[in-house]
Amino acid sequence: MLRLQTFLVLLATLGGRSLTVSAQTISPLHRVEFSLDEVADSERYLVYAYRIVNGRESQGGAAVLSLDVSAPRGTGFPTLPATGRFDHGAGYPGVVLARFRDHVPVGPISPTNWEAFLTRDATLDWYGSHGGFEGDVDSISPGDSLRGFGLRSPYLPGIRQSWAAPTFKSCCTGLRPRAQSSEPENPNPNEFRVSGWTVGPTYRPGEMTLRVMASQLGRACGELSWINPARIYQSLRTKLDGAARGEVAAAKQDLKAFLEELEAEHSSSQQHVSDNAYWLLKVNAEYLLAHM
Repeated sequence: MLRLQTFLVLLATLGGRSLTVSAQTISPLHRVEFSLDEVADSERYLVYAYRIVNGRESQGGAAVLSLDVSAPRGTGFPTLPATGRFDHGAGYPGVVLARFRDHVPVGPISPTNWEAFLTRDATLDWYGSHGGFEGDVDSISPGDSLRGFGLRSPYLPGIRQSWAAPTFKSCCTGLRPRAQSSEPENPNPNEFRVSGWTVGPTYRPGEMTLRVMASQLGRACGELSWINPARIYQSLRTKLDGAARGEVAAAKQDLKAFLEELEAEHSSSQQHVSDNAYWLLKVNAEYLLAHM
């Protein structure tokens, strides 16, 4: 017990977290980001390429990475070609599909020594091939990043939730306190998951509108802080509003101006527009421009 208390005090001191929460809510992970490096168009589908970054503040490796790929009921459980080992929960014989959540059409791409699993809850999980879900061999250390994660999907980008669970050794080797009767005796790394936001396939192409884009822009500049300072939001929003009010020719000009400003702010030395915001807005604006 002394070891567990010492570990929690050390973690709270280094990570700046309060000990008023229960032991199972204090994670050795501080911040794990799904950063979108590129969205490429293969004509049949889009290819989303990610770089996973485990923050320097973390005190453990990121071993299980999860991305929400859920879809409205009725979408079904379609998959596309995968790169690397892939298990599709809804694809196993005899499963009761009524217990599964629908997901967007998707085909995962996994880096070397990682594999993917599409769960009943419509999350796409990646984990190391050597260490299984404990992740003690294949994981992303604090301050490190790893490329090679990706998705194939015909759906256009939206804002998606992501999660990361730590290695077993960084969180779960100690027994639960006696006051907790949960089984098994050791905690599970999923109890220590941290969450974040990224960009992933969300919208059927026909569902993308200027109104949807305006909502995405608002979240990117507001709660997510993917675009700063506020003047950039005002300028981009003015161009989107102009496109919504104008005739086709005028709307195209406004969207082109929107894309030009987005490109300039993303490529500037200050990078006022993050990678996630850039690809989210660029892909959807280009789609709308091409279909006006």
